Amino acid sequence: MLRVGRGVTRGDIARALRRSRALTVTYSDVLGADEIREAVAGVRDAGSPVHAGPLLAWFGSHPNTPEDVLHDLAAGAPPREVLIALALNPRLPEVLRPALLGHEDEDVREHAMATFEGQR
Repeated sequence: MLRVGRGVTRGDIARALRRSRALTVTYSDVLGADEIREAVAGVRDAGSPVHAGPLLAWFGSHPNTPEDVLHDLAAGAPPREVLIALALNPRLPEVLRPALLGHEDEDVREHAMATFEGQR
């Protein structure tokens, strides 16, 4: 089990992801930008395993995720669940929105349209 909250370190995240292919995550406290940045760095340190997808998706939609981390999550070819989470984040930077609004996956496009329609 991995507890994500204040004080979580990249080492905690990386060790938990390396130990198990199935991960139970519990959340405590309100995560700030630094905790989210540290947690995503831990996922990257662990090699961004497939079973980290739900955790990355949660950060993609989290209102406190800093802009640099949102760019990191959107880079390359993120998993579908991360793309949908980013499409649900009303605080997603304007520069990242066109890729989601024009994405080949219909669900990603629809979620992005619903989220960003009134913000144009």
